[in-house]
Amino acid sequence: MRVSTSMVFDQGTANLNRQTAAYLKTQNQLATGRRIVNPSDDPVAAARALEVTQRRDMNAQYLDNQKAARDALRTTEISLASLGDLLQDVRDNAMKAGNASLDDTQRRMIATDLRQQFGRLMSIANAKDANGEFLFAGFGLAAGETQPYEGSVEAGVTTNGDQGQRKLQVSASRQLAISNSGFEVFENVDRVGGGKQSVFDTVRNLVAALETPGAATIGAALPGALGNIDQALDNSLRVRADVGARSAEVDALDNAGSALDVQYQSTLSVLQDLDYNTAITNSAKLQTALTAAQKTFMQASQLSLFNYL
Repeated sequence: MRVSTSMVFDQGTANLNRQTAAYLKTQNQLATGRRIVNPSDDPVAAARALEVTQRRDMNAQYLDNQKAARDALRTTEISLASLGDLLQDVRDNAMKAGNASLDDTQRRMIATDLRQQFGRLMSIANAKDANGEFLFAGFGLAAGETQPYEGSVEAGVTTNGDQGQRKLQVSASRQLAISNSGFEVFENVDRVGGGKQSVFDTVRNLVAALETPGAATIGAALPGALGNIDQALDNSLRVRADVGARSAEVDALDNAGSALDVQYQSTLSVLQDLDYNTAITNSAKLQTALTAAQKTFMQASQLSLFNYL
């Protein structure tokens, strides 16, 4: 077969292109630190890496949600702890009011302290989280932006929230409540003698009894008031324990999610990361081959009878 000059040039150019492409691919791998620069480099590993990346990203979203849930639950727990301390202070004042030696003026002084504690109670009931949303407003679309409780000792307290709980998806199979309704915390409290009574009414009734002249009124009201305060304390502790259990669950999910993230990163490293020693050796070999191909092409391109005339 006759070998024409064009065939020599075509074959030489094709060989140079192949050698250059192989060399540049290795250089790209070294520059990126990735074995798979394009999916075509290893289609099976590339598809597997895409799947693992998607799972890792979903896990990262769950980890973010867990952090948000943890922050919300801790804020709620702080408010519930404040509520417990407040109710204990109210109980201490109620016990003081039971002293038969007190006169009307002294009982009114205790009532004044209770009015201040009622104000603190309203502040706790209208507490906000780090995002500026009301903790105990419920689940409604505008619940987090609507003040859940309004009122005073004289007028009573009105409720603007609902009985729902806000939730977050903290794992593939778990939606966790990150709030508690004010109804559960402040309103749905067992009452001595049966039925329910809000914490607000428990304090209001005690203030009214203390501000009524004569010792008979407070004497009659005190046993029930103390019992209702104890019920409110028990209720706050129950809710706080439930919040603590959810916080512990979030911590367990976070530990599992963090371990899973490490596993995903390790799998992606195996699939994608470059073996630098092998790549550097391969790059040197390809560079040598490319240099040889270039020299061979230069020599072949000079083959002409005219060079020898």
